[in-house]
Amino acid sequence: MDIDLRNNKALEELWAESKGTAGPETFRELARLGRRIDAVESRRRSLRSVAYAFAAAAVLALVALGTFSLTRDKFQVSPLEGTASLVAEYGKTASTMLPDGSKVALNSGSTLVYPESFDGKSRIVYLSGQANFSVAKDPDKPFIVKTTHMDVRALGTTFCVQSYLGERTVRTTLKEGRVKVDVPGAGDRSYFLEPGMQLVYVPGDNSISLARVDASKVLGWEEGYLSFINATFPEIATALERRFGVSIGYNAENMRHNSLNVRFQPGESLEDVLNVLSLLLPGSRYKIEDDRVYWNF
Repeated sequence: MDIDLRNNKALEELWAESKGTAGPETFRELARLGRRIDAVESRRRSLRSVAYAFAAAAVLALVALGTFSLTRDKFQVSPLEGTASLVAEYGKTASTMLPDGSKVALNSGSTLVYPESFDGKSRIVYLSGQANFSVAKDPDKPFIVKTTHMDVRALGTTFCVQSYLGERTVRTTLKEGRVKVDVPGAGDRSYFLEPGMQLVYVPGDNSISLARVDASKVLGWEEGYLSFINATFPEIATALERRFGVSIGYNAENMRHNSLNVRFQPGESLEDVLNVLSLLLPGSRYKIEDDRVYWNF
């Protein structure tokens, strides 16, 4: 069995054990470990120390995807050698080119785990959060994005997957090409999307809906746009926390049943966004204290 197949098997096993949620501290901790790994490399410590650091980074990246039940032995004898991770902390985005030439952009509060080389029969990556993918064509090796609730398969295409842990909905939006979306929790059904289509899955009630959308707007966060389509206030608040690296408190339980459609331009500040939202939500007001926002309705 080659290294890539062993890595895929190890990732699959850990993914199957995934539970829990990830938050700002998870991403901050992973970033701190990354800086320590850089320091280890610069000081040219022993190969064993560097390998252990990278194994720890891979495990922590997977922790960002969920909380894994790992024994001490499994952690120390990590099967994740040869894997890599990309993390976008709260308030930041990140991008990379995968080993096959595919391009990935991560939105704030997201993590991607992938093999350092795609040597097997497929190209599998693991995502928690939101990412735009521009997949390099390779008909012999399907490209698969695995998330907690759905798998998205493509050959050569441009699409967005949004699957933040703890959020009400999971979405796949296709801009170019064609993708197949498998939703195990909804009776193992498969859906084929055409350009301009968005699939929305609600794990809470196993409901799936398909709709026509402007895919350019959905993928526009990569250029700095902030778009909300039929979004509840809690969903908007969570997205703002990720984008601006703040904490938002509110007393609006009734807002969970209302939805908003709004789009913000690149470069708009947190206060710009809050001012617009206060106009869209009559009777609401807010105040900002350091990195905290308080809403009243």
